[in-house]
Amino acid sequence: MTLTRLVLRNLGGSLFRSGAIFLCAVLVAALGLSATLLVRGADAALRRNLSRLGADIVIIPWGTMSQDFDSAHLVGMMTKRWMPRVYMERIRAVQDVAAVTPQLYLSTITGSPFCTLPELHLVAYDPETDFVLRPWLEHNPVGRLRLGEAVGGSAVLDPDGDGKIQLFGYPLRLIVNLEETGGDVDQTIFVSFDTAQAILEQVQKEPQPAFEIMPESISTAMVKARLGSNIHDVAVRILEQVTGVVPLESAGLFQTQRTQIVGLLRTILVLLGMTWLLSMLFVGLVFSLAAHERRTQIATLRALGATSDTVLKTLLLEGVALALAGGLAGTGLAVFAVGFFGESIARLTGIQIALPPPLLLLALAVAALALAVVSVVIGAWVPARSISRQEPALAMRE
Repeated sequence: MTLTRLVLRNLGGSLFRSGAIFLCAVLVAALGLSATLLVRGADAALRRNLSRLGADIVIIPWGTMSQDFDSAHLVGMMTKRWMPRVYMERIRAVQDVAAVTPQLYLSTITGSPFCTLPELHLVAYDPETDFVLRPWLEHNPVGRLRLGEAVGGSAVLDPDGDGKIQLFGYPLRLIVNLEETGGDVDQTIFVSFDTAQAILEQVQKEPQPAFEIMPESISTAMVKARLGSNIHDVAVRILEQVTGVVPLESAGLFQTQRTQIVGLLRTILVLLGMTWLLSMLFVGLVFSLAAHERRTQIATLRALGATSDTVLKTLLLEGVALALAGGLAGTGLAVFAVGFFGESIARLTGIQIALPPPLLLLALAVAALALAVVSVVIGAWVPARSISRQEPALAMRE
């Protein structure tokens, strides 16, 4: 009898035993893939919330009267003090500074017809380096702003519906609105630095210019610290290494939120590892019970001349065959469940879970299948090795 026929005969000889191991493989693959997709959705949501907290540190010119921030750092200080734009490079060079983007406050217009709130702020920003506004534009991302284009807060409007806004005699085209933030961003209109310069040139034509801007200047530098770093330490280093600036840290509430989100992100791999370890132990337990039940059959094979290595190989091949079949069924079950019940799961858990692009889904399915096979092989190795080396006479006597 060949090894393949022996394996198939053993699999069909005890449908209950084979079904138990098959079910374990189904659970490992299905839970592994579905947990990965769920954690992937949770990870994306956590990172999205983290990015929406804005800047960790706001850098303002020395001597500026600071104010308390009661919301996320999304827009800089409304101040007419400036600092040279070259400070950006000095700030970027500070240890644990992950990103820095400039903003320039231009003016505040009271009673503007283009805003539903009493005041409308005009601010220049750099869309290419920006990280504070981009998360609030995820449905309408902005790559770069052309001359005359503008991004508005949720309270900024175009009363005529033609996308055209006139500020200080300069025509702007509102291309997109940010999602509502509940802060000053809602009543702010953002333009590029090139457009800000064009508006300034228009303003300078008036007998009494509405505002002045120093060339190559910024009013605020928005800083994002490296993930996991101490924001206070980063602020202290900026204060020590960059003269003429004052770093303002985000409020304690938002630092606590950042710390909690970072902690949750770091536990993802630990949770996946624990899930896999428990699954492997469960498979090993089931296989150990199944192997113990077959002691007499294995002893008979040994008495007929089969070596311990042959018996071990037979047991492991049985496990691999069941793992492959169960893994395929489990991955298919997980894909079906996420595809058809993903929206219901999202409503119940608050976590968006969806099928990834086809290539990524295929890679995850293969990984889940491999996890099922590896789990069964590792879980089965110790009991299979132990039972295959048992003395035939002792096993038959028991």
